[in-house]
Amino acid sequence: MELSTSARVSLSKKVSEDAMVVNNEINVYGVFDGATPITPFKNADGMNGAYIASNLFSKYFKNHFRADMTLSEGIILANRRLMEEMKLNNIDINRPEELWSTCVAVIKIDKQKVSFAQLGDCMILAEYHNGEIKILTKDTVKDISIRAKMRREKERKQGLILPDESYYQSIKNQLIYNRSMANTVDGYSVANGTEVVGNYIQLGSIDTKNLKSILLISDGLFHPKFDLIHSFKVIKEIGLEEYSIRLEMEELKSKIHSDDKTGILIKF
Repeated sequence: MELSTSARVSLSKKVSEDAMVVNNEINVYGVFDGATPITPFKNADGMNGAYIASNLFSKYFKNHFRADMTLSEGIILANRRLMEEMKLNNIDINRPEELWSTCVAVIKIDKQKVSFAQLGDCMILAEYHNGEIKILTKDTVKDISIRAKMRREKERKQGLILPDESYYQSIKNQLIYNRSMANTVDGYSVANGTEVVGNYIQLGSIDTKNLKSILLISDGLFHPKFDLIHSFKVIKEIGLEEYSIRLEMEELKSKIHSDDKTGILIKF
């Protein structure tokens, strides 16, 4: 098994809100992407809720996750710790936009299978010896603003009084509403300390037979011009770090948002 990783901070930030775990002792690997907070909270070290959430998950899967546990159990227990941490810091846990949260993509490699678990838009892809590439997880954050608008229209028809759509042209107002859709049927999945998270974890496993490689990425590695399968092919060709650097150059050239970029590529 050959492992390569890349972790690059967004061009617009000083500290990455992504984190990763490489636990070679029990073959557990994961990427975690903290959701940039809307509220200004910082801890004593100057870190925000996104950094705290992603790093809490990374530390949990490095130091506390055991070989006899399922990935789902690990996510649920780390998620409870996240809630404890928010309570200790007097976060108003009744307001969805106040909650610290992180997307998750984590795998556990055994002799005959690779188990995976996912929340949000961190993604997992598998490549087989016959050249086939499969996207194993669903990006539940994709098109969230479109679904949010549809939900508001539905709520208005049900008699709920909501501001006019012009109010949601403000990114902050849009994000506050979107966070209310975390871990709901028409929303998106994310670890944000709430117990309902357990109902939204995407789980699965694949046979290691014929498996050539597996890729875990945060959404910062999504390419504006390529789909995920094409991106995986480029990563295999030039490597994760070089792909990340070239993507940054593309973002600068096109003057588009640059996010933290974290990835793990494992070749069997």
